[in-house]
Amino acid sequence: MSNRATHDVWNGQSGADWAEHQPDLDLLLGQSMRRLAALLPLAPGRQVLEIGSGAGSFSLALAHAVAPGGRVLGLDVSEPLLRLARARAEGRGDLAFAKCDIQTDALDAAGFDICAAHVGMMFFSDPVLALTRLRRRLTSGGVIVFNGWAARGNPWFSLPLGVAERHLGPLPSPPLGETPPPGPLAFADVTYVTGLLRQAGYRQVEGWQETIAIRHPGGLDALMQTLAYVGPISTLYRLKQPGAAQKARIAGEIREAFSAFVDAGGGIDMPGTMAFYRAVAP
Repeated sequence: MSNRATHDVWNGQSGADWAEHQPDLDLLLGQSMRRLAALLPLAPGRQVLEIGSGAGSFSLALAHAVAPGGRVLGLDVSEPLLRLARARAEGRGDLAFAKCDIQTDALDAAGFDICAAHVGMMFFSDPVLALTRLRRRLTSGGVIVFNGWAARGNPWFSLPLGVAERHLGPLPSPPLGETPPPGPLAFADVTYVTGLLRQAGYRQVEGWQETIAIRHPGGLDALMQTLAYVGPISTLYRLKQPGAAQKARIAGEIREAFSAFVDAGGGIDMPGTMAFYRAVAP
């Protein structure tokens, strides 16, 4: 099954936006990244495959954790993000990045002990196929661990989307009972995703939700710089194409709503909810 829509999004403006805002996104998602790393059996010498490696932040952290003797291969479909990731990893022999969609492209590399994805696994049009092909790249007993946004408990998604929808109309959603389309919330349903992992041949399948903190010392200014490029509001903007004046009105209302999450030091501190998944290759 083609994954063309995902390729087009991440090689277009979305990929460029994420590359531009990489430092802010690393701060906002820092606790999520650290929590995912804590679930991985990282040790020197481990061989790690990262899916949706983006600008390379998580891959860099993983490479440090498996040194000496380990290696990390990060896969992504976005040329803008891969360029940035490769520049950040220049000179490292234990870290490489490749343009590859595991759902549709051949990957000769195998023998990985760990497959990980930090909010990067939710963009496949055929997730069972992708997860099956990843299983075949793992050693027996190899572990796959990834996370995704929960449908509720994420004001940094729901709050700006609610404001934007009041101005632009609702974001289209699939009819009840249909498979969620690729996107930030595609892996929100723990029952659905653990079922995908079992269909793909994994064992010891686990899925659960956790509350995390989303923080940025730069406060509202930094948060507002990223919101239009992250999550469902970016999809709504692509679909509705609001003008500059309309975007300005929406941004003003969003800024006012997020003022409730400004901490005593002027930074942003808000709750978030993520779904985490772990399974083992037979």
